[in-house]
Amino acid sequence: MKKKLTSRQIQALNTQDKIYRVAFDLIEKKGFQNITVEEICKAADVSVGSFYNSFKSKSEILDRIFKLADDYFLNVVAVNIKDGSAQEKIVEFFQYYADYNLEKGIDFVKQLYNVKNNLFTIKGRHMQRVLQKIIEEGQKKGELSTDMTPEETVRFLFIAVRGIVYDWSLHDGQYDLPEYIRNYVKRLVSIL
Repeated sequence: MKKKLTSRQIQALNTQDKIYRVAFDLIEKKGFQNITVEEICKAADVSVGSFYNSFKSKSEILDRIFKLADDYFLNVVAVNIKDGSAQEKIVEFFQYYADYNLEKGIDFVKQLYNVKNNLFTIKGRHMQRVLQKIIEEGQKKGELSTDMTPEETVRFLFIAVRGIVYDWSLHDGQYDLPEYIRNYVKRLVSIL
């Protein structure tokens, strides 16, 4: 049985959520590197102390953004990708990836896709593990080549698809991201 939250705990969670939402909006408008904790607090109408009760640092907000994406891939994408060959599942996986980026919006994606954001390089994230499982199963069934390890294949595919998202950002979202990723990944998986 879950322990009931106190009113103080509920208020702390509400404050944390408010800070996160305001920070998310500011990141989208100005970029992560261009905002300060003080600016976030002012916009959220909370004290700096409240910020640090909710987050250890400004960087922890980015961590939360990535955690939410990982949770989505673990709890939604992994559950929904069931049918088809390994190649079809990989294409479907990246359709979810394209749609997720599209849903976040071009301005936010532009801020996230920059060389100062090294969270993309973290290994073992849920998002990567979901794709790696698809690849492992495909290799076991003989549907995919074993020339690369599953980990190498995950990196290979993400480098290409992140490049597409970056290009889409450079072009201000002027083309259909999901369609472009679908066509690109279909070609890419044909060599796996």
